[in-house]
Amino acid sequence: MAAEVLNQLKPQCGSERQAQINEMIDLYNKKLWHPLTKQLENFVNQPEFDQGTSLLPLKDTLLGDIHTKMNPLSLVNITLKILKQEQDMEQILSNVEQMKALPIVKHAEQAHLLCEVAIADLKLSLGRSDEAKTLIEELHDKFDALDGVGPVHKKFYELSSRYYQAQANHALYYREALRYLGCVDINTELTTTQRHNKAVCLGLAAILGEGVYNFGELLAHEILNSLVGTEEEWVNHLLLAFNSGDIERFERLRSSWSSIPDLVAAETLLRQKISLLCLMEMAFKMPANNRNLTFSQIATGVKINMDEVELLVMKALSLSLIRGCIDQVDEVVHVTWVTPRVLSVEQLGTMSRKLIEWQTDINKVEHLVQDGAKTIIGY
Repeated sequence: MAAEVLNQLKPQCGSERQAQINEMIDLYNKKLWHPLTKQLENFVNQPEFDQGTSLLPLKDTLLGDIHTKMNPLSLVNITLKILKQEQDMEQILSNVEQMKALPIVKHAEQAHLLCEVAIADLKLSLGRSDEAKTLIEELHDKFDALDGVGPVHKKFYELSSRYYQAQANHALYYREALRYLGCVDINTELTTTQRHNKAVCLGLAAILGEGVYNFGELLAHEILNSLVGTEEEWVNHLLLAFNSGDIERFERLRSSWSSIPDLVAAETLLRQKISLLCLMEMAFKMPANNRNLTFSQIATGVKINMDEVELLVMKALSLSLIRGCIDQVDEVVHVTWVTPRVLSVEQLGTMSRKLIEWQTDINKVEHLVQDGAKTIIGY
């Protein structure tokens, strides 16, 4: 039966695919299941099968015969690819749920997770958002508990980032989209347009995301290179302005970012965010043994009124962006710690200078101890 179904595909295929079908029939007759699985996985992923319904008979014939002898993850991947030719979304959902219940899939963690990802995606497409949300949240815990990153992670992070983007949850979209990029080779798996769109969306999400104060990971990613030389290159410059707390640069870019309604609507929050980042940058640049910022220094650097300084510092303290205390009498902020961030090249330069200063101080202490020891010992 399986050989007959494969033979029926020949008239719809070119010579190369027909040769592949003959090879699969031969492997099936010889019961060489592993090479047959590899050939089948390659076969169903050919571009000519992106349309039409010619692959659907394979699901109940060939896969029905050999599914217990296949690698479970390959079984799920092949089945999901075949089911893309099905028009009825409810039927696809039913088939995936049935596949998930198969013993061979149930006892294979990656294959089982891939089924759950597909089910969440289908429920999202069917408008059952609440069910999809519950599944995605449950899957987060399961994926976080896994060691390392497997082939299923990419599909889950693509789904979760798409869901949070649709919900306008900028912070979670930013987190999930960065995780997705960590699972793909953007130069081979994403088109030029996809890289460009992803870079714009990620940049805006980082800026708009509540609680996102670390831009270094995105700035270091090559995805932003896709914006160089385009009309949206200003997104890169805006990210650099936020990362360094450069308020003047933020204002200079106003003509560009004011074209985005979401940024205009959130202008007050953006101003507060870059003010906090400016404060962090000021504290970061101070020597570790003298991180004392006067109210006037902060007001000048952040470009706010003196009576707004204390509120800004309290906000930074409450968000754990810095640690320290406020001396209201002397109008000085004593900073003892700045939250760790992925540093830009310029910030690494600052860190390098501070390390050199630290080394110089250590050498001075060393010489002081040596001189003092001579006096005590008497020579």
